Amino acid sequence: MKTAVLFCPSQVWGGIEKNVHLRAKLLGEDGVSVVVILLEGFFAERFADLPNVRVIEVASRGGDFNIFVVANYVKILREIAPDVVFAALKKDWWLVSLASKIAGVDRVVLYLGIARRVKSPIKYFVIFRLMKSVLMVNSDSLKYAMLKHSRFFDESNVYRVYNGFDAPPAETKPLDFKAMFNLPNDAVLVGCAGRFSPQKGFDLLPDVLAKLPEHVHVVHAGEGEFEETIKAAIQSRPESERIHFLGYHQDMPAFFGGIDIFLLCSRNEGMANVLNEAMSHGVPVVSTRVPGSEELLAHGEYGMLVDIDDVPAMAKAIRSIAEGERSFAPEKLERWIVDKFGLEKMMRETNRVFFPADRS
Repeated sequence: MKTAVLFCPSQVWGGIEKNVHLRAKLLGEDGVSVVVILLEGFFAERFADLPNVRVIEVASRGGDFNIFVVANYVKILREIAPDVVFAALKKDWWLVSLASKIAGVDRVVLYLGIARRVKSPIKYFVIFRLMKSVLMVNSDSLKYAMLKHSRFFDESNVYRVYNGFDAPPAETKPLDFKAMFNLPNDAVLVGCAGRFSPQKGFDLLPDVLAKLPEHVHVVHAGEGEFEETIKAAIQSRPESERIHFLGYHQDMPAFFGGIDIFLLCSRNEGMANVLNEAMSHGVPVVSTRVPGSEELLAHGEYGMLVDIDDVPAMAKAIRSIAEGERSFAPEKLERWIVDKFGLEKMMRETNRVFFPADRS
């Protein structure tokens, strides 16, 4: 039986963490023995019922160098002797690569979901050229961006694997937001989802609504460390009466079933999971021109793209969909996601990266 160790010691449950959960689940179902490394007290219960998956909780993830964290990681990896180690978060690349090298793990896969500056060239050189870790990214645009750093990357150590999504359940009961928030029958519901962070652009929502009719409302699902600050700024505006917060919501199919349009107003993203999810439910989307979104929407064929921070363009795009000037057939959106971003394709490509010796 193959063994994979997935490092995801995070205090926030977002797109990357969900993707680790999905990969752990599907690898386990495929007969791989999976060990997930989590921070103590964070999210272990979400992995509890997955087949062939067990969790090891660690007290600390360390920083650039923490000898105690490295020693603990080495001990864990020597006991497990995995075929592959996967680090989902950039903050863990260095210590996970170092510990894996000391423990004698040959295959180390590091994940990057969003473009980052190369702040420490020496560290990148050591990780990717000397330690021979490989990079997994979630879009072609991100792959090409990383390949520009030819001192560290080439076609042999950068792999693009699209995030995969399954078709939504056939029987999904949509959330009735109009009843939940006592909204008028003609209300247009614009959904947003994601952690509260300046990167996500949720501070722009009052400005967007100020340019739209009174019957347009926003429903947001998510939480995060900047929640208090961003909510306080939003609630100081009169448009806040039309912005409704759900907090963390587990049943996202019900969320997507209850909205009319999905808005991604991010300032920086990789391949945004929530866009894939919205489209898999046939929901029309408006997205800022972040690299992964342009690729996902085929540069406007499957949704409306606007410039980052362009509030008038966001409002105009929402209005054009709400008033029927632009339409996107639900079945066309669903087919695009299933064909291009299906789970089977994601796992086939993941296995090729994780277990290269199995390639035919």
